[in-house]
Parts: sequence; structure tokens; C-alpha cells
Amino acid sequence: MVLRSALSTCALVAFCWLVFPGTSLANSSCCSAGGFVAVLAVAGSRNFSANGSAFVIQITSDLAASGYSFVVGCCSGADAALLSAVPGSIPPSMVRCFSAFDSSRAGAVPSSAVDQVLKFSRSGGSVEWLAGGALSVLPWVRLANRTKQVINAANAGLVVFFSSPRSRGSLLACRCAVSRGLPVHAFPIGFSASELPVLGAGYWLKSMEENGYLWVNKQQDIFT
Repeated sequence: MVLRSALSTCALVAFCWLVFPGTSLANSSCCSAGGFVAVLAVAGSRNFSANGSAFVIQITSDLAASGYSFVVGCCSGADAALLSAVPGSIPPSMVRCFSAFDSSRAGAVPSSAVDQVLKFSRSGGSVEWLAGGALSVLPWVRLANRTKQVINAANAGLVVFFSSPRSRGSLLACRCAVSRGLPVHAFPIGFSASELPVLGAGYWLKSMEENGYLWVNKQQDIFT
């Protein structure tokens, strides 16, 4: 599968319109109008090829250039890719990291992006250490709690990058976002969009000609 290096302008405009109807990413004020800052949660699988990581960086860098800020976790894969874009293409002030381990690395697990999180912190980025609970909390519970905190800190939607349709952490992030009524925009990397996980009564809608899909709830979900 050949990944495009960036979202087309029309796809970016479509994403902004779905989040903020009647606005356009051609004018980044749609993300900061009236002092409101649009914050996107970023989540995804923990294993990506070099091309997959580059795709995550390009998409998030394009969104940052259009005025979006981000909240993100602390794992390898999509989280690490976004953090590695700071400060090169994304200013530290536009990203907030929620870490399930502390600043001395205590609480880290094999999937933790320790080096990227510490480098991000040293660059001036904001990190919430032990975001998922104290070290006495089981690691998998801490990670799940951390994911919920990431979603709760967003106000504009979730952008999720799947390298596998069986990414449990990504699925949790999606379901948390749907429960909050946040838009969920997914990018399947290396597999068919038909395999994207179902998030309830609804369907994935292709976003223009790019490899992105927006989750749309069926009408009965909206009014119940």
C-alpha cells in the first residue's frame, strides 16, 4: 500500500467542516475563533513501519499548521510519531502528553515511548506524569485510564491511526470518543477499511479521495 505524504486540501477542509460546520481549514481561525482552541486527541496502534510513522507525522503536522492542538498518550507507534514531530514541525505548546509512567521512567512498560516522551518534556512540552494512576495501579489499568484522560482532554475530535484492526487501545480511544459525542476520523494503514472496527450502530464514511474515514452514527443513535 502506497501512503500519500499528506492530506489533500479538500480532505483537510472536509475534516474541519465535519467538526465545525460552515468553516474551512483554508482559514485557521476555524480552530481558534473567539479564543476557542480546537484540541484533537491522537491515538493509534503501537507498531508502524517507517512509512506509517511518516504518515502520522505529516497528517498531524498539516493539522497543526491549520491551527489544531493535540493531546496524546505515551506509547510507541502513533503516540511516538506525533511526539517526534516536536519541535521540528509542531511547536511544543500545541501538544499535551499524558504519560502512564513518571519522569524517572518508573511505571514504563515495553510499549512505552520513554525516550520520545522525555525528549518532548525537555523541549518544553507539557506532560501529565502518571496520568492513569499511581504506580500501585496495575499497568494495563493505568494505560486504559490514561487513554480515557486523553479523550476527555479533547474538544474537537479523535484522529486515530490503525496499523491493525485489532488494536485494543485504539478501539478503547474510539469508543470513549463516541461516548462523548466527539467526531472520530480513522486512517487504516496497511489493511482494508472494511476491516475497521465497528463502534456501535453506524458506519465508516470515506473522506473525499484520501485514505481517511469518519465514523457516522445512525440516526436512531443521535436521538436516543
